[in-house]
Amino acid sequence: MYSKIASRVVNFMYKNNSELDDTNLKEISTYGIEISLSTATNYILIIIIGICFHSIFSVAIFAVVFNTLRKFMGGYHCTTYFRCNITFCTIFILILTLSRLLCGVINISMIIMILMFCGYGIWYWGPVANIHKPISTEQKEHCHMIAKVIYVINSIMAIVCYIWLPYYGLVAIFSLLAVVVLLPLGTVAERRRRYESEK
Repeated sequence: MYSKIASRVVNFMYKNNSELDDTNLKEISTYGIEISLSTATNYILIIIIGICFHSIFSVAIFAVVFNTLRKFMGGYHCTTYFRCNITFCTIFILILTLSRLLCGVINISMIIMILMFCGYGIWYWGPVANIHKPISTEQKEHCHMIAKVIYVINSIMAIVCYIWLPYYGLVAIFSLLAVVVLLPLGTVAERRRRYESEK
């Protein structure tokens, strides 16, 4: 669906611009529009979910913690936009559900243990390179350094949120944990995709 919409938009954009009639440029533009549509759909869906859970502030926490860190760490990526939308929403629903169920059960010691586990994962499991977005060793190290800084900031924010309002603190912590859990899954998936592409 996204590809059809993107193709129509690109064809309309370049219809009266013969000077810009470049196949590579069109492909890049189409891909960019597809990604933008999928991302916009993800945000619209989690806003709707947040409203249904009467927890719209959780949308902002999840978006900040999950997306900022995942941008530099990578992780598991779905093979279709539809699966991506479903997976993204499922993760968010699981985070909200766990935060609600475990609020008042998890104490500060458990939170510190979860954060330490997340720190270990970020230090040693990533970033996960994407077969479709190859990066140099230097870029990978740069992303890793930024991810470590983001992890520290997000961890402090999560603890502050937990002390202030435990439910939102758990949303932040489980969002961080979700990124870390997706790292080894992403590594396995990328290895399998590379193996299949080399056949």
